[in-house]
Amino acid sequence: MTTQFNRRRFLQAGLAAGVLTPLLSACNLDPAAKEAKGSVRFSSYGDPTKLGLRSKLADKYTAGHQNVKMVFEGTATAEYWDKLATQMAGGNAPDVINIDGPRIGQYGAAGALQSLQKYIPDTIDTKPIDHNLLVQGQLKGEQFGIPVAMSTYSIGYDVTVLDQLGLEHPQETWTWSDYAALANQVRQKSGKKIYGAEDPSGDTASLQIFLRGKGEDLYKDGSLAFTDASLTEWFEYWAALRSTGGTIPADIAAQSVYGDWPTGPLVKKQAALAHIQTPNLKGGFQDLTDHTIDITLPPRHTKDGQCGTFPAPSSFLSLNAKSQRQDDAAGFINWFANGADAAKTLRLISGPPASAAGRDVLLKGSDLTASEKQVLAYTDLALKNSSAPPQASPAAATAVGDLLLKVSQDIAFNKISIKQGVPKFMADAAKTLDGK
Repeated sequence: MTTQFNRRRFLQAGLAAGVLTPLLSACNLDPAAKEAKGSVRFSSYGDPTKLGLRSKLADKYTAGHQNVKMVFEGTATAEYWDKLATQMAGGNAPDVINIDGPRIGQYGAAGALQSLQKYIPDTIDTKPIDHNLLVQGQLKGEQFGIPVAMSTYSIGYDVTVLDQLGLEHPQETWTWSDYAALANQVRQKSGKKIYGAEDPSGDTASLQIFLRGKGEDLYKDGSLAFTDASLTEWFEYWAALRSTGGTIPADIAAQSVYGDWPTGPLVKKQAALAHIQTPNLKGGFQDLTDHTIDITLPPRHTKDGQCGTFPAPSSFLSLNAKSQRQDDAAGFINWFANGADAAKTLRLISGPPASAAGRDVLLKGSDLTASEKQVLAYTDLALKNSSAPPQASPAAATAVGDLLLKVSQDIAFNKISIKQGVPKFMADAAKTLDGK
């Protein structure tokens, strides 16, 4: 009686909140879940294109493995995590779960995910996957998630502009001084028609690359992991470039949003240098301009110094701890991560395959676009120059990012000085991270 009452109240609350679909799943009323009885259920998130391709992969696996029936459960990203939470709470989660790093920590620590160690290496081959990627799917040294694709920070440059101005392309071991020199040369040689670079002074991802090259990082154990002096150096670097036209002025920078490609100064041909996450080169940048864009490693502090870049998994595949088909599910995870069919089907839609086996399959094909070849070549270069990944960002990281953007804009618009802005940011960020 109590259970029925609670379930009715639960459904009523769900209807009011507009989340009926996930609740139906939790209550075993989801038609897909009922149909999947005795099958291996595979859930994934993304846009319709990505979900369509992953659904095809599930069908291909079933066609090639007659003893295993895969049932695909695709959900739009905006709805996926609430649905998964409800499924987890209801004990009705899929066998193979597409998941991100923070939730591996959350669900793995709660015992909702199965450690994959017993399937490595006989069922799941992790040798083709870079160590710096694998560790991001581990808890206390055990593998709970297999990375499927990856993203890496790079510096994009406008090849068309540099060639027209007779300027050399950036080298792999270029420094922040080289970056500034090239940015200023673009401004001068273009007759002040083009600025040298974007202004990433308010972008935490760019600041992180700068800090990692100095042996620091954004966060450690939930707190800021860099000094006032390093942040001062960061703001002074961009202020100097702003004063010479080596970077875009504050009013232009304020019209673009980091990660919003159509408004980016590189796409709008306002500047010749900008940072690019590798999955965004083709669809996000190159497809929006008739200029040729290439990518290279971010600058170092010295030519033989550490490069700040590191590979970040786009997402992982994990195994439900309550799955009744764990052996079959583990076999599918390996096929998805390392298999040729998966690589050929997904290509770079979520970024380059995390597995070198998948990247090799693509490189041996003859149908790669120029942008795809650029990203695959850069990925190998970045992996060779990467260092250990940072700790997972704290929950307040987004709010801290907003604080950095605000203080960077106040400095760029000369509302406050760098000397005033740095301690203000450090104090406000510390309070935000402490939840005050």
